Amino acid sequence: MMDFPAFLASGFGPEADLLPCGLLLTDAEGTILAANATLLRWLCQPAGAVIGARSFAQLLATPGQLYWKTHLWPKLRLKGHIDEVTLPLPDGTGGLRHCLLSAQISAEGGHIGYVLFDAARKYQHDQDQARSGLVAQLRDRWLAQIERMAGVGAFALDPETGQIEASDRVFQMLGLVPDAGLTLDQMLERFVSAKVRTAIRADLARLARTQEPLAQEAVLATPTGELRRVQLQAEGEWLGGQMVRIAGVLNDVTRMHEDQQRLWQAANIDDLTGLANRRLFHRRLQTAFDGGPFALVLLDIDDFNAVNDMLGADAADEILQDVAVRLSGLVGAAGLVARLGGDEFALLLSAANADAMAERLAHEARAALAQPFDVAATKLTACIGLATFPADGTDAEGLLRCARQALTEVKSVRPGSAAFLRGPLRARIDARRKAIAFVQEAARDGRILAWYQPKVRLDTRRIVGYEALARIRSPDGHICTPEVWGAALDDVDCARLVDGNVLDAVLADLKRDAPRLMRVGVNFSEASLRGMNFAEQILALIAARGLSPKLIELEVVETVLLGQRADVLAQGFERLRAEGMRIALDDFGTGFASLSHLRDLPIDRIKLDKSFVLGLSGDHRNAAILRAILDLAAVLGLETVAEGIESDKAATYLRGLGCLEGQGFRFGPAQPFDALPPPGKKL
Repeated sequence: MMDFPAFLASGFGPEADLLPCGLLLTDAEGTILAANATLLRWLCQPAGAVIGARSFAQLLATPGQLYWKTHLWPKLRLKGHIDEVTLPLPDGTGGLRHCLLSAQISAEGGHIGYVLFDAARKYQHDQDQARSGLVAQLRDRWLAQIERMAGVGAFALDPETGQIEASDRVFQMLGLVPDAGLTLDQMLERFVSAKVRTAIRADLARLARTQEPLAQEAVLATPTGELRRVQLQAEGEWLGGQMVRIAGVLNDVTRMHEDQQRLWQAANIDDLTGLANRRLFHRRLQTAFDGGPFALVLLDIDDFNAVNDMLGADAADEILQDVAVRLSGLVGAAGLVARLGGDEFALLLSAANADAMAERLAHEARAALAQPFDVAATKLTACIGLATFPADGTDAEGLLRCARQALTEVKSVRPGSAAFLRGPLRARIDARRKAIAFVQEAARDGRILAWYQPKVRLDTRRIVGYEALARIRSPDGHICTPEVWGAALDDVDCARLVDGNVLDAVLADLKRDAPRLMRVGVNFSEASLRGMNFAEQILALIAARGLSPKLIELEVVETVLLGQRADVLAQGFERLRAEGMRIALDDFGTGFASLSHLRDLPIDRIKLDKSFVLGLSGDHRNAAILRAILDLAAVLGLETVAEGIESDKAATYLRGLGCLEGQGFRFGPAQPFDALPPPGKKL
């Protein structure tokens, strides 16, 4: 409450008129004796209309007058004062100004002093004050929350004293109590690496000289032993050419670093074995050329699918993990072992004598795999392709291709061994490449032909059909047999080209004179029978020529029956047989077909491999094998055809064993269609 003697002494001079509140002085009955300019401005009245002419109660709005007379005035007379009561005061615009009223009767009891504050303005002031306090609290809380979320803490370093003022987050990262003091030495001793501590001190000294900001990333340890990876950044604040303070932040990047490690792990590490994956291997192979000579070893475990089928996926995975451990022990930290996929691995290791190193790794890898594994005491073998830099290639693509081709050749020539793509292996690759180009060019030019070798009844010696054999006419007109280009048949696309072109040629010749050819045996490779709908495709080609499937005998070798496609083949063969086509198993006795294939697959006849027929005179065991096969065929109701008959003696012997048909040079070589004898000719 204001000091009324001083208030009265002021006489409502200029100072009172500048106050933001209204001042009023009345006598003991309430008649107005004085009012300051602020109150008169609120009332929009001149001093003469208020002073001496009205009472305080008359200044109030009607509800306020009633409240004043019945409650406040008696209370003021009784207690001698009123503190902050809200009353409505009419203004000159017809509105109401709500005022906070404080009043006090003077000690002499003759006068009453009133002070009126604009309630809205005071409320706004109080609100502003409260809001400022709240914002300050929120700002502190928000900053603390942002520091926690971002993992960032701020600090300020006094370069003279080494004292640090820091946020709570900095203390938390350092594992210290926030209320404790902090010095530069205390902060630095938390960093694990002495080298980093020295570097930070050197950076701070350079900052003072050059104003170059400081940035370091390192690992710190809390007093409890917890490790955190942090980024330290700082820059100076300068005044008058002198650095007065160093402001900085500590950024906790532990989680970000762990996330980056996990992402790198997922992108570069095989999740089963923990070895480098294909992506990391290719990157390391690229960088290996920046150094000296090195060895590249590609290893493919033999028939690992059988291990998986026999032991189950979990056991197979356990074996692969053990393989990874054994191979990693061969190269140590200096080399790299990668799992390229499935059961294929790669080893990289630098060595002055790279060839010797590659051979040593291959030898040790085979020895490691030959040791029994814990799972079912399994032993493994592998095919291995070797290559070295710079002998076999000067870039990643070329070197890897060389090692992979060596691996492919080893699989086909010497399973379970290791070799470079050099000497005979290189010659095989070159020959195959030339053969593939030869076949592709011939297919493009329409030079793949069908020649026909007769099939003869051994009792009547009359022709009963033919086998279509592929021939290629070279650009100079020479007719080439598979001895020239047969290596190309290892290529899936070339095998399909030959099969397709021969079938087209046979169908064209059947269209010209089907009675002359009677029934034609056409060879189909595994590549041509891979599709689920191979039977429909063959039937569609025959139908397009307006021919009957009965004119074709499909011949397949035993190896086509291997693997997991026997059911698919059986369905296709049944479809062909339903249309009248016959199925023959070619070169029987030299492949790996089991007796169950003869029992379960829809086969009409078997063709005895010529090696048994040609060897009749040289090894008596061949006769025993032929007799067993012919007896088996008779029991199963299968027809037989003997290949490789070159003499009447062999033909007579086979006929005596029960073989009904034969083919070979005794009855004539393969010939073009125009050179074939008339139907039914006796040979």
